[in-house]
Amino acid sequence: MQRIRQHIPEGPDTPALEAYVIHDYLVGARLRRNLAVNPGEDLDIAIDSFLRAHAGQPVARAVRRDWLTNLADRKRWNWFLPRSTDAAEPQLICDRLAGRLATGDTAGLAQDALARWSLPQKPPDECNAVFAWLRTQGQLTAARAEDRTRAALAADNARLAREFVADVPATRSAPLLQWIQLLDAPKAVIAELATKPATPVEAEALAAGFNRLSVGDSTAASSLLPTLLKRPDITPALQSRLQRSAALGAAYSRAPNAIAAFSDLAADPNDAAVQEWRVRSALWAGDFAKALKWIDEMPLSLSSQPRWRYWRARAVAATSAAAAEPLYAQIAGMRDYYGYLAADRLNQRYNLAIHLSPDDAESQAALAADPGLVRAHALFDCDMADDAAAEWAAVLGAAKPAVRIQAAHLASRWGWYAQSIASLAQAGEWDDVPLRYPRPYAAIVADASKETQVPGDWIYAIMRQESLFRKDAVSRADARGLMQMQPATAAAVARRWHLPVPNGESLFDPSIAVKLGAVYVRELLDRHKGQLDQSLAAYNAGPLSVARWLPANAIDADIWIENIPYAETRAYVQHILEHIVAFATMRDAEPPRLSTLLPKVEPSSAPAP
Repeated sequence: MQRIRQHIPEGPDTPALEAYVIHDYLVGARLRRNLAVNPGEDLDIAIDSFLRAHAGQPVARAVRRDWLTNLADRKRWNWFLPRSTDAAEPQLICDRLAGRLATGDTAGLAQDALARWSLPQKPPDECNAVFAWLRTQGQLTAARAEDRTRAALAADNARLAREFVADVPATRSAPLLQWIQLLDAPKAVIAELATKPATPVEAEALAAGFNRLSVGDSTAASSLLPTLLKRPDITPALQSRLQRSAALGAAYSRAPNAIAAFSDLAADPNDAAVQEWRVRSALWAGDFAKALKWIDEMPLSLSSQPRWRYWRARAVAATSAAAAEPLYAQIAGMRDYYGYLAADRLNQRYNLAIHLSPDDAESQAALAADPGLVRAHALFDCDMADDAAAEWAAVLGAAKPAVRIQAAHLASRWGWYAQSIASLAQAGEWDDVPLRYPRPYAAIVADASKETQVPGDWIYAIMRQESLFRKDAVSRADARGLMQMQPATAAAVARRWHLPVPNGESLFDPSIAVKLGAVYVRELLDRHKGQLDQSLAAYNAGPLSVARWLPANAIDADIWIENIPYAETRAYVQHILEHIVAFATMRDAEPPRLSTLLPKVEPSSAPAP
């Protein structure tokens, strides 16, 4: 995320500054600043001229967005409407609707406004005026209000549905209100529906509510299911949906009845969630015969994946180690989490299959001279990574893989590692491991490792997975910086370690972000008695989640990781383990074995948070 600079130098600019390759970005920043401070017709003329001169260029995007928003706020519709025909942002779309209404351009307006009103999403306030007009025109009928509410419910958005249902007449709202209750408080409503079979309920509402209950409280869902299925309105199709939800919920919570629940379910070969989670539930229960049977029943698109080839070998090994060896051997040479696990089973070295990509200095020099990439380089050096990425994409958006690979080498030389790694991925180049695993901020990482006793490779692995080495990274949850820490978590960690408490902006400083991230990893390792897999899962999903996922009895770490119910967290742990192997290899060290990094997961390996 680009952070707006606090100090924008005033013009007139010197000839040298005007000749600077990103001078236009300085002009654009001034225009945006002046627009916020003192908008007016003279400024509108200046911005319009700037946008015409830079039409279609990345430098114009932020200026145009801010200007259109400002024009709409000032209701300068004669300027706004002809310049916003291609607006895609919801706020600007609503501004266009409001402008058309204000200027009397109502031909087709009702249809366009209804299309926006009907979306199952919170509308911007800018739409309020045109929605009010729709009401006066008699367009917001009871049927349309009901359809809008149902769309929100189908999206599992009970909060939005509650807002929308206010427009539905009482004579039609009862089933919708019941559906909302099923999403908000599924246990109580489903218990009532199970014990009062005459109480009407729509099938979709019941299925949605039961699915919500199965995920949140699988024990209650499994307990209520037999009585619920006795209702006279339960069709075979609905019964199958409810049984599916109960089985998946039991698997997500690693409940003992998961295998039985899946055994009672007619599994759809196209239902990947059921196909995968029934195997995971069998692995958790130690029923390798059942796991093997269900893997063999998978469609080829699933069973051919390294994940399930590994688990097929593990299941076969439960009865015959010799029979499993050739199955392990088929994937042991892969540069992959499951390939490394298989190599461990065979006591083989890891094979990272490193093949360096062509490094063509002449091609890179030609790319570096492209005006768009010259601007991208300068913007990156000014910590304006979003603008730099836009310039990069404008030049290379349609480039062939060979060109992208040379661009990746170029970006790496600039220190723009996120763009380098992304360009390699876009080119389908996965074997140039050295280029994909740089080691920036070496001194900072070394200091953090020394202070916390967290291996440097582990810090690098987390950094790569979290931010791809982008120091200004910000997530949707407001996690920030190289180690993607939320400000509140970072502040709490700093206080516990008697370090300076960071503010939100200071987490973009690598020297602060890396140290605090390493300290937090140290805390998680101590909490989980050195168990790396649980500590990584806690870094991603939080210690409370990991505490819920601990087994009742000691279990193999690969089975525990496979049964992490959050797909994002499961992949996160696996990818970081892959990264640790790669980073060790890149410093010419023997990579650690996953079998060593992943001892059995014990029931009490983490104290209460």
